[in-house]
Amino acid sequence: MTDNWPHIAPAPGTPACGPPSFEPERGWWVTRHADVRAALLALAPQGPPEVLANLIGLLVQACDATAGLIGAAAHHLLAPAAPRTAATARTADLLAEVLRLDPPVRATRRVTVEAVRLGGRELPAGSPVLLRFDAANRDPQAFTEPATLQPGRPGAGLLTFGTGERGCPGDRHALALATGVLDVLRERCRRGPTPVRHEPHPTLRVPTTLEVTVR
Repeated sequence: MTDNWPHIAPAPGTPACGPPSFEPERGWWVTRHADVRAALLALAPQGPPEVLANLIGLLVQACDATAGLIGAAAHHLLAPAAPRTAATARTADLLAEVLRLDPPVRATRRVTVEAVRLGGRELPAGSPVLLRFDAANRDPQAFTEPATLQPGRPGAGLLTFGTGERGCPGDRHALALATGVLDVLRERCRRGPTPVRHEPHPTLRVPTTLEVTVR
């Protein structure tokens, strides 16, 4: 697994710009951001620009975050030093614990709609608030031994997807995709010796390179 982006660009011999045509027998992938947008716009149903922008934003965000979840799970669970409990734990429990310990989305931003007291400070309406999932997920008052991987622990992974009307709309899709990939990796692969490298990003943790070998 060397790429975290599902490359969608014209197959060899087709134009690199504009909406690409899908050729199942040859495949196609996009190599530039402009090509990605063009491909998504061509595939999206007709609708107002705001709706299309939100649909594309959802797909792009889900791509990076899901890739980060898969990469983090493979990093923690396929390594030689992975805990023995990982070998027998359910994939759902493994992913929930990885979401807690090493979430692909580290933080999100919210704005207060009314005055509120938070963390001992008075915040007026309109105040920006940075919510750190990575810090909350390692709160020792909420999780015993928060720095260790313990699949099956109660409440793991709940914070990372958010909750309520502003919760992640793609949580089930992300978990379904990650489960399918991780099931295959657990059955057939092991981690390679190459260190994991991540995209330089303040809130996303997405691997650019994660080497695995077939058993």
